[in-house]
Amino acid sequence: MPLQRVDTIEFDADSGSKTVELLYGDITELPMTEKADLLMLSAFHGDYSPTPTSLIGALHGRFGLHVGQLAKDKEEDLRRLFHCWWSKPLSDQLPFNRVLCFESSRSGLTPQKSVQAIFKALVPATNLFTNGVIISPLLSTGDQGYSNLDMLSAIVNSAVTWMKNGLNIKIFKLAIYRGNDQILETFKQLKRKHNRLPGSQMRFKRISKPVPKFDFFLSYVPNDRGNVEKVKEVFSQHRKELKFFSSEELMEQDDKSADEERVFNVMKTCARVITFLSPAYLEDDDRVEEYNAAWCLNRQTTSFTRLAPMLCEGISNLPTYMSLIQWVDIRMQNENKEKPLQNITLYVVTYKQEVLEKDASSDKKTTPAIVGSVEKASDCNYDYDIFISYAHANEETCKIVKEVLEREMPDIKLFIDRQQLHTGGSWQQKLYHALESSHMTLALLSQSYFNSKMCNEEFRLSLARHFTDPNFHLIPLQIEELTDVDDRYLSVNNCVLGNQDVRSYVEHLLAPVIKTFLTVGEKDSHIICKDKTVYHLPTLLADGRNARLVDLIQKESKIDLRKTANKCIQILCASNKFDSDIGLEIKTKLAASFQFKVGINIECEDAAVVLKRLDEADVIVVLMSSHFVKDADLIELLHVAINRQRLDLRVRMYPILLNDLSEGETEHCYIYCQLLPYELCFTDTIWHHPTLDEVMKNHPSYAKTMRQCVSVQASFENRIQSLLQHGIDEHKMRGFQRESERIKLQLKLVRAACNRITHYACESEGEGCEVIINIIDVIKAAVPKLAPEKDEDSSKNRNNNHQSKILSQVASDTTEQKTSQACQLL
Repeated sequence: MPLQRVDTIEFDADSGSKTVELLYGDITELPMTEKADLLMLSAFHGDYSPTPTSLIGALHGRFGLHVGQLAKDKEEDLRRLFHCWWSKPLSDQLPFNRVLCFESSRSGLTPQKSVQAIFKALVPATNLFTNGVIISPLLSTGDQGYSNLDMLSAIVNSAVTWMKNGLNIKIFKLAIYRGNDQILETFKQLKRKHNRLPGSQMRFKRISKPVPKFDFFLSYVPNDRGNVEKVKEVFSQHRKELKFFSSEELMEQDDKSADEERVFNVMKTCARVITFLSPAYLEDDDRVEEYNAAWCLNRQTTSFTRLAPMLCEGISNLPTYMSLIQWVDIRMQNENKEKPLQNITLYVVTYKQEVLEKDASSDKKTTPAIVGSVEKASDCNYDYDIFISYAHANEETCKIVKEVLEREMPDIKLFIDRQQLHTGGSWQQKLYHALESSHMTLALLSQSYFNSKMCNEEFRLSLARHFTDPNFHLIPLQIEELTDVDDRYLSVNNCVLGNQDVRSYVEHLLAPVIKTFLTVGEKDSHIICKDKTVYHLPTLLADGRNARLVDLIQKESKIDLRKTANKCIQILCASNKFDSDIGLEIKTKLAASFQFKVGINIECEDAAVVLKRLDEADVIVVLMSSHFVKDADLIELLHVAINRQRLDLRVRMYPILLNDLSEGETEHCYIYCQLLPYELCFTDTIWHHPTLDEVMKNHPSYAKTMRQCVSVQASFENRIQSLLQHGIDEHKMRGFQRESERIKLQLKLVRAACNRITHYACESEGEGCEVIINIIDVIKAAVPKLAPEKDEDSSKNRNNNHQSKILSQVASDTTEQKTSQACQLL
């Protein structure tokens, strides 16, 4: 019986118009022109028998599709958390891309209740839905015997709730083999509940600001009620009219249906959601669900931050994605009991300014940075004049520097993390992006600075910008006596206090120089380099990779497969065809050749599962590309990977560059994406060099791949010979040749990627890897004669003449000389 559309529910979500369709007929007769991303079906737990009256039986009879076989090789098994699993991609000849199987819960929950979990699991599946369509029967009816009307209400209510709140589909099709008047009437009642009001305007904008009924939604476990009351007390001291809604009130409501909808609806009426984090909080599934709902809403907002975590106790196993969200520390500390109260007070004052007093200042524009006047000397615009990079152990020194600079230049715009990192924001992204949008970095060097991984990353990013951006300048200021200073800290004019204290030095030397530079563009050679050498970053990095790759592959040892057992690899890549093809090929080879457990984000689109895998992976493979950097969700996952590598010596991030990120608008905004420690890049010229081919041919790990390349070349030549007899034109011949080269290049890159990833996975724990490369090492490798000789006394005393000598040598080199030296390395 062909499918017929009987009725529809149309409603608006923040991403556009959505539809739930009621269909009568045989679900297996879905036309290919209406192909669905996902076909839902239901089964008894672990029982996939193709009975004559079930959808599983119909799929077997019409398509020869064995659900039991799909269950043996699931793409994602989420039955423990969400009572469902889904298959790997199916044949292109079928009218659906995957099958999702919902299995009756053995936890005591009714199907009406547990079916809600399916949509919850699918919300983060942004790349799973290419067509934006799901089709489903009435789950758990038929052979399983549950009420058609009850399941109809449960499915439609859950579908509408999650489609409004992040589920990335446009159409949900509900197919019923034989309808009746009761089903149609129930659907019409649901339509009256959910349908868009006649004449209402469709909404395509993301949430821009709240229209609050409550000021705060408070998400907490009973054990933390004392902290909650303390926060409410401090808040009330500043504004007695503040209104709160809590998790406990939500649980006490009589209406227990559509829990997700109630959570989202209540949160949307609150200006902020405060989550009180503690070990007990993470053990409570309902509270974690509230955190994730707030996190989901937080990602949809543009002009405000809805989520406001507060840390009640130290948590050793805090998920990485939670650790990247800036929280308010309200832990009671013995040495400073006033600090938590100060932090709470600071937050409520900020809230008053951002929300309660916003109307008074909504029409005011942000005070422009002093950089506005610098545009006379430079065409560049910056969000900040100075990014102050410092260790938190030196916070008092930073306050002195800030005080003097702001007194001397009242309009100056400084970035200081304690001030600019707002609660609920992604602190790591904010730091990186603020540094990249600043005119200069002032680094306050101390022993604590050297010992901080984050400070080292800030310095490396600043150093890279200093040598690759003519308008950016790095000013290192040594605020205490230092010993055994790394060469990279000596590569830029270094400010030393000498006999002066910090305040005096900044007042009389540093501030005047910075003021002159920012206002008229004049540089002081002792503090701001006048004639620094500027390199083209992509070329510099490519030269370094080209110089290293042959030696890297030549020295590869045989892989011990015993070390790869039980190792987990997680791949992150964009969903466009080229990136995903490379990612899937690497995944397949890693699993087949080395027995790794491999996951890839484009196949597993449940954000909770991806984040969990990132927290558990031994190696995180990042396939960086111009498509990757434009995807905000992928950038967020990248920061999770970066933070894991920084904090956990057991994990290694292995980035691979698929194309040049310097093209177009991405060059400046994502310099840290260019400075990840890449060994392999698809567009590097070394892949076409005969020396590399020879090394690969003679290496046991690459010999098979090189034979495949020979076979591809032979096939291409045979094809050309055949086509020449039919008078093929030169343009088509060049096209075939380019395709042949692309296939050979992809074969070599994928094999090299798999081998390098495997070596990383097998290396001993505890060695650690840098997140951001040291640009000085890259420059020295590209221009060997600049590498300074070891001079202990010079290093120890931080001799500025030594720095000047290095810089003058760099300046004297022509571009042609540098290019020639880099090529000789090949």
